[in-house]
Amino acid sequence: MSFWKRIFRRKRTDGVSGGTEEGVENTIPVFHREKISMHNRQEREQYIRSILEQIADAERQLHHLDYEYDMVTSHLTDIEELERAPEVMRLEIREMAEKLSALEEEQTGYTRKKNRISDSDFERMEQLEDDVEEGIRKLQEAEEYRKLVKSDLRRLNGERHAYEYRQEELERELKNASGAAGICFVALVVALILLFLMQVVWQYDTKLGYVAAVCLAAVVILKLFIKHGEAGREIVRVEKDINRLILLQNTVKIRYVNNKHLLDYMCLKFHVKKTAELQSLWNRYREEKEERRRLEQVSKDYVYYQKEFLRLLRQARIRDTSVWLHQVTAVLDERSMMELRQGLVSRRKVLREQMDYNRELARAAQAEITDISGKYPRYKEEILALISEYEKKQKTAGKVRKR
Repeated sequence: MSFWKRIFRRKRTDGVSGGTEEGVENTIPVFHREKISMHNRQEREQYIRSILEQIADAERQLHHLDYEYDMVTSHLTDIEELERAPEVMRLEIREMAEKLSALEEEQTGYTRKKNRISDSDFERMEQLEDDVEEGIRKLQEAEEYRKLVKSDLRRLNGERHAYEYRQEELERELKNASGAAGICFVALVVALILLFLMQVVWQYDTKLGYVAAVCLAAVVILKLFIKHGEAGREIVRVEKDINRLILLQNTVKIRYVNNKHLLDYMCLKFHVKKTAELQSLWNRYREEKEERRRLEQVSKDYVYYQKEFLRLLRQARIRDTSVWLHQVTAVLDERSMMELRQGLVSRRKVLREQMDYNRELARAAQAEITDISGKYPRYKEEILALISEYEKKQKTAGKVRKR
């Protein structure tokens, strides 16, 4: 029947060298029906269906394994075709493989680079590319101007404190002069009283005393008056200087605020905190831009050499040319080619063993159904009906898989 033909038609002998295939190492299960009552329809039908399900599962496995086996065999054939190609053609293929390998290394080196600029920073710098150098200059000038303004503010603040301290000193001098003048006046009054008493009570001649007391008091009061006047005039000058410094400070503070606003705007525009950060970002952006330009050219070259590489492989009668794009190393290195061949041979051996196992499993299942049909001929039509039902199911499943 066609159901059995699909199972056993796949066995063949392959002509590709590179290793011997060994027999089945897996143990084929043995069917036991001693505890199955074949005269019980339900048990009989369940047992037959289980055997048919094993055959169907073996067919599915063989379908998949056959596809894999063909791929591995085709790859081994391609290796032999590549080795049998003319020397000139092999040299051309090797040359293309070397170029592809070099371009792949360059692409990998760029991908693994650690100090790459982020895509968001790159896009932002690309948008502001025409303004960056001017922005660096303005930001640097603004930072230097801020240092000067801060220095001017510190100097003006220091001068203002010095003048305020001098103003306090002069005000103390005025108070001291006023106090000294009061003391001098009191002392003059006391001295005149004493001289008057000496003249009246003790009959002393105190004319010279009056003259001396008045002259001394006049000299002291004159000096105090002069000092008071000088201090007053200096206070006026100091107050003018303080007012001048206050006006200068206000002007410098306005400049400082404007400078700060400019710095804040420039930092916000370029998403940085200072000139050094923007300069570093700009340098990295230019380096990244050049690398991306180079990578774009590398990608174009890679596509070109890929096409040439595939063209040469087709000329060498290689069937699956696209696979070799991922095995360029094997073309360049004999040891890698040997490892590839050995790996394929090992894979084919395992696949062959699995295929043989599933074939033997299907044979054992077929033999079990044949044996049952022979021992219980009265149920033969029923068994054939179950087989026919499974054949229809397998055909339907096959159409679904193709879709």
